[in-house]
Amino acid sequence: MMSASESRLSTLFTHKALNATAVASLVGALVALTLYAFDSRELLGVSVWEKPLKFLLSALAYTATFSWLYSFVDRRKKFATLMGNLIAALLIVELVAIVGMASVGLTSHFNISSPFHIGIWSLMATAISVVWGATFILGASLWNSQLMSRDLRLAVRWALGIALAGMGIAFTMTPPQPQQIEPENWAGIAGAHTVGAADGGPGLPFFGWSTEAGDLRISHFFGLHAIQVLPLLAVVLVLIGASYRLRISVITGVAVSYSLLVALTYTQALLGQSIVHWSSLMGAISLIILAVITTAITHQSNTSSSGYSQSRISDSNR
Repeated sequence: MMSASESRLSTLFTHKALNATAVASLVGALVALTLYAFDSRELLGVSVWEKPLKFLLSALAYTATFSWLYSFVDRRKKFATLMGNLIAALLIVELVAIVGMASVGLTSHFNISSPFHIGIWSLMATAISVVWGATFILGASLWNSQLMSRDLRLAVRWALGIALAGMGIAFTMTPPQPQQIEPENWAGIAGAHTVGAADGGPGLPFFGWSTEAGDLRISHFFGLHAIQVLPLLAVVLVLIGASYRLRISVITGVAVSYSLLVALTYTQALLGQSIVHWSSLMGAISLIILAVITTAITHQSNTSSSGYSQSRISDSNR
């Protein structure tokens, strides 16, 4: 007979297709990590296995998170199951394309150098667009879930909004750059994540984010992974025994800060500024925003603590 904790654990990750994709992504990531270490081939200046490894790890986090969130769906469960199935299947399509192209030393994203490459890129673009739509619909199923506490629901709502925006940033990478379509520069590539330089230049280790120009992948990364960060924050606040009012204020403050981080890194990329070389203006704006939000959270926390203490004193005097 299962204990209460074992019974609860069995209901945490309940979407079979998302679980299967998470396991496949984990296995794929371990294989890619091994090849990353031993295969010396490079593509655009980095290991051919770097991109597959990053996408496999991201898919693992994404599918595991939504399998957990699916357990909180309390309405239209069958439709939510269908959306989860769609996400799982199309992420597999995306991953197979990325891993397959990398294994033969070819780029997958933005590659329109032949009818075959156009077909692969179109398949990937269509798959991830449908994943975005399915995520939106699954998120709508979670929006008013009564199976979540109010603070967790608040965190999930913020997370869904930021994640969908972060995913949407990827679509702004797809239009061809002016220099790419000039006849003398044509290389079969249309679209880029770097602003102010060509893709494949110097970048941060593993992440690859440009250290010379703007990089749209940064805001895309932060936005996408809000779906893990904010719900996890809500869970941690409960585990450390934070009061309800404190949890709400911290979640709201962090969510607003996180949203602004995504917006600032996106703006910075569009301006062609590297993540390691902030302009004075962007730096000043960031510091002002951080100071305002920190002050607001501190004030709310002190208010919550004061209210709690006064409540305790009142109770003791009765």
